[in-house]
Amino acid sequence: MEHTPGPDDPRVRERAYRLWEEEGRPDHRHLDHWAQAAREIEEEDRRNAGGPRVNSPDAGLAVPDDAAARNQREAAEHLGQSTVPSDG
Repeated sequence: MEHTPGPDDPRVRERAYRLWEEEGRPDHRHLDHWAQAAREIEEEDRRNAGGPRVNSPDAGLAVPDDAAARNQREAAEHLGQSTVPSDG
């Protein structure tokens, strides 16, 4: 299930503020900065949806899963279920 950043997402607010500052704090551009920030965050979330990358700090020890557990997780994701028993 994909997460779309909403108006209360602090990541969007912080990114929009940074964009505004980087552009020299122009007047009347807040909606443009907000929309750009939301697009960027959404794209980052989409790229990172596969879970932690091998070299990322939060990856921890990667333990290969068995095919049955992987199939169960993929089926649950396809059906929109958020909780599936894990291997560990």
